[in-house]
Amino acid sequence: MKSNNKMWAILVHLSMSMWYEKYDELPFDDGMWDYIVEESAKVGVNTIVLDVGDGIEFGSHPEIACKGAWTRGRVRKEVARCKNLGIALIPKLNFATHHDIWLGPYHRMVSTPEYYRVCDDLIKEVYELFDHPEYIHIGMDEEDEKHVRKDELAVYRQGELFWHDIRFYVDSVADTGAKAWMWSCPLFDHPEEYKKHFEPDEVILSPWYYNALRKEHWTPVSSRQEYVTYYNEGDYAKMGIEYVEQDPFLVNFRNLALPLMEEGYLYVPCASVINKCDYNTSDLVEYFRDNAPDNQIVGYITAPWYKTMPEFKENFGQSFRFLKEAKEKFYE
Repeated sequence: MKSNNKMWAILVHLSMSMWYEKYDELPFDDGMWDYIVEESAKVGVNTIVLDVGDGIEFGSHPEIACKGAWTRGRVRKEVARCKNLGIALIPKLNFATHHDIWLGPYHRMVSTPEYYRVCDDLIKEVYELFDHPEYIHIGMDEEDEKHVRKDELAVYRQGELFWHDIRFYVDSVADTGAKAWMWSCPLFDHPEEYKKHFEPDEVILSPWYYNALRKEHWTPVSSRQEYVTYYNEGDYAKMGIEYVEQDPFLVNFRNLALPLMEEGYLYVPCASVINKCDYNTSDLVEYFRDNAPDNQIVGYITAPWYKTMPEFKENFGQSFRFLKEAKEKFYE
């Protein structure tokens, strides 16, 4: 049995101002937060990644906060509460241009001197507020033409500017004493360029995959009308996709995830219940447990991708159950 000295994490949204609109008021329920913290301690989740966005009254930039945002005192209180339960509370600030509406006016100042100053201020501030966390998550997923095309201001960085700005975030995090954590998109979308710009141990990466890996668990497109519709539109219509797992994104994951580990990259693979695939978490944990170097798997994370509100308690409950079952089956 491989080492269970791993991170077992869940992503929780404090803010939801990352997709198309900036919320006027924080869509967050304290009772649900209590449930998540208590359930984490109960099932052995030792890390909560909190998607901060505009959900904190930043001392450096109070203009960013939405109504109902946590005070700085509340942040410190929750960090201490989690720590007492053996849970690390890790801040996440997604700086990808498709997910940064939470930045308010600075969302439209990308790659300017003012923008860099604000981003650095926020990184430094969350490091102090979260009591010097080991990691700060910087997001950086889905920054490309495909994902920004429906944004009111469609902006994405490419070429050397893209790598310059990621380098800026990574160095800003490193200056605090923490290590940057981000989604695997930059590596998986541009592996050769990524290798030129970053050493394998500079950043921990979360490859995300929300469907089955075992072929006997693959999902027929015909099983859900939304899949039938999705895979019979646009470029997909020409591909003859019979199973969801034949989606080019998922194929690319299976082609790259393990071979890239030969370069020494550190992973926290990410599962989710969002695609309603009951096999996803177990398949993902098994896949990396059996095939990846144990010392390069920092841990595993599940991302429900729902608001922290009572109506989504079942989704969080599933996320906890699947992660606990996979942990017990493959690491205990």
